[in-house]
Amino acid sequence: MTIRIGMIGCGKIARHHAAGYQAAADLAKVVVCCDEWSIELAQQMADSLGGADAVDNWQAVIERDDVDAVSICMPHFQHSEIALAAARAGKHILVEKPMAMNLAESRAIVEAADAAGRLVMVGQNQRFMTDHQHIKQLIDDGVIGRVVAVRFDCNQFLKKMYAEGSWMFSKDKTGGGMVICTAVHKLDLLRHFFGEIRQVAAYTGHTGLNYGMDNEDIAAMIVEFENGIIGEGFYLFAAHKVPIPTATSELTIIYGEEGMIHNIMGWHVYSTKVAEYSGGDTNISLPVEPYVNSVIYEIRHFLECIRDDVQPLTSGRDNLGTMAAIDAIYRSAERREMVNLADVW
Repeated sequence: MTIRIGMIGCGKIARHHAAGYQAAADLAKVVVCCDEWSIELAQQMADSLGGADAVDNWQAVIERDDVDAVSICMPHFQHSEIALAAARAGKHILVEKPMAMNLAESRAIVEAADAAGRLVMVGQNQRFMTDHQHIKQLIDDGVIGRVVAVRFDCNQFLKKMYAEGSWMFSKDKTGGGMVICTAVHKLDLLRHFFGEIRQVAAYTGHTGLNYGMDNEDIAAMIVEFENGIIGEGFYLFAAHKVPIPTATSELTIIYGEEGMIHNIMGWHVYSTKVAEYSGGDTNISLPVEPYVNSVIYEIRHFLECIRDDVQPLTSGRDNLGTMAAIDAIYRSAERREMVNLADVW
């Protein structure tokens, strides 16, 4: 069985998707590449994938009978429209994070895919990073005992990553800023580690340091999980440097009743119950893989789920929990009050 793929969007993250499909040549073949903004990009990707067709209209991809599944790597505001059309056309869907602009759009995608009997998966690649998988196993094995708290942050400078005029500076095109664009990664990963989030409190703001940006480039949040774990997150799109060097460029500290895990200067574990980690802050020397590898693993998982007719680790339905947290954070920041996720569902 060869799963025939349509690539919708041929920009930065799409190149990682393409690498994933190339690595999974035993399962899939890309037959068409689309980029609405640049047919040249579509042609370059098509050529690199062994002669796929190149088009500049995503509807042309959806309409093809020789496309079984699509990778949607477009700006956030287009995710919903394309995914809904793909589901109605009977295509399996891999959509980049965030799934859509908000929870309501995301729920509609899941319902459309369910109605069509097709699979929808969200590109939450942090769950597929090998170091994160190792850390989850340590947590599940009880190496640090019951987890009580977690700290997480990310420091980037958006104008150093995207040119002036990019859709990334527009709330109408992203759905938001630092929260939905970047914190969505870690919120999803922490749900994977610790379970569902019960309530949140958040503040967001604008530094004025990014080109005409009308979405938030600074956010601080407190999250409480259903099991009582308290999380503290800080996100900044206007950081000249990363002040705390970490294994993944994003700070993660997990506090347990019998130890802790953190990623400062590499992943470290301290445990009062496991002798191997009881002598102090122990560097566990996890290999640092290229970022693209996590997307390659994600792509293979998507294809295997289609082949085996099983739900993905990052299914659309699972990701509704992440999008509910995003909606709750924005509501909290707007109203300046704690928001229970049950109230946004």
